Amino acid sequence: MGNNKGTLDNILGILGLVSLVAIAYQALKSINSDTETTVISDDALKAIKEDPNAAEKIREAVDDYHDNGKWNETKLESIL
Repeated sequence: MGNNKGTLDNILGILGLVSLVAIAYQALKSINSDTETTVISDDALKAIKEDPNAAEKIREAVDDYHDNGKWNETKLESIL
């Protein structure tokens, strides 16, 4: 009976370890697939491709936002 208990404990320990690894893997996979980092919008990329000076104008608008905490929508619309 003692030998069976040791075997059962080993099996449960291995199953617990496999479960923890599976949970950690799924958590990391979920974080990686749900995380999207968009630094610049598609509209901004299009504006930069069409007008090389647009990058400087966009940078000015972003700097104004950082200084004031508010977007100047009129300026952005004229750029984009």
